[in-house]
Amino acid sequence: MLEERQKSGHTQTAENGLLEAVLILFTLNCSLSAYGSWTSQLHAAHRVLTTFDKSGGKRTPRVEAQISMLIWWDVTLALTTRKGCVLPHTYHSNLHYQTPDNEKAFYNVSGCPEELFGYMTRLAMYAREFELATTMTCVTFDTGPVLSVEQAIKNWRAPAYSDCVDIETLENEGSQNVDQQEIEEALNYKQDLHHCAEAWRYALLLYIERVFKWDRKSTSLPVLGLLARKALNHVSSCRRGTMLQKQLLLPTFLAGCETTNSELREQAKQYCEWWNDKTRYDMFLTAAALLEEVWAKYGSGSWWGSIMDEKCQPGAHGYTQNQYLLG
Repeated sequence: MLEERQKSGHTQTAENGLLEAVLILFTLNCSLSAYGSWTSQLHAAHRVLTTFDKSGGKRTPRVEAQISMLIWWDVTLALTTRKGCVLPHTYHSNLHYQTPDNEKAFYNVSGCPEELFGYMTRLAMYAREFELATTMTCVTFDTGPVLSVEQAIKNWRAPAYSDCVDIETLENEGSQNVDQQEIEEALNYKQDLHHCAEAWRYALLLYIERVFKWDRKSTSLPVLGLLARKALNHVSSCRRGTMLQKQLLLPTFLAGCETTNSELREQAKQYCEWWNDKTRYDMFLTAAALLEEVWAKYGSGSWWGSIMDEKCQPGAHGYTQNQYLLG
């Protein structure tokens, strides 16, 4: 039905529901498995968006929110496939000009601060170029831009995601007629925001070490285990009741792949199982099974990237048919 409506050209307004249909199908497939034809679905979404823009469709807040969700899936997929994004860069760059309401809506679906997401987008682009360079004899990848992003991530700080607390203000409020439970909840939520952001920050640093800096002919570096522990510590410190922790599947997976510690591996596995039971999203179970496979092959020269590549099947039109989506 979706394909028929696309071919008929019925994409004059957002109300026709084509974009919404793409989102519904995407979400439904995510609930069934993390393994699917995500690139094909993003290409379908891009066709809908292109026709919508050409017809002069209005970018309502609802449409912007739907596009943001597609961009999130596009970038998180590009990180693990290292094949680049499907949607044009103009869609990604437009996220930097969002209204505060749209920015908050994007955070609610991603759990990733906007500035860190900008770095993530650049890493996804560089990963594609890096993988291409490894297949060429006379090309050397310039690590300068990657190292620049790495330094920016290391130095990243934002007041909204800080764990600093003004004790004096708290004491003054405590002596007044202020609801103590509300104050405590606000403080706990601020801590959740901090731990969620830090989980993403360390996961991106871990990604840089594994994808760009590790010599794939040598053994893994000890720093991978350290960064993995830091990421998983922040994941576990984020309360499950706020639903923020639910957004940390990709950091949990990346960190879980790199740790050899049995307790930390169990923590990553339990995260996937708990959120699968909570949400009935089999995406979490797929991630848990993939973690088990990575651990089984650990030390054999394999890593999460090579294992994912083996399990992706080439399809028509020159792009991979099936991939893992962990965002």
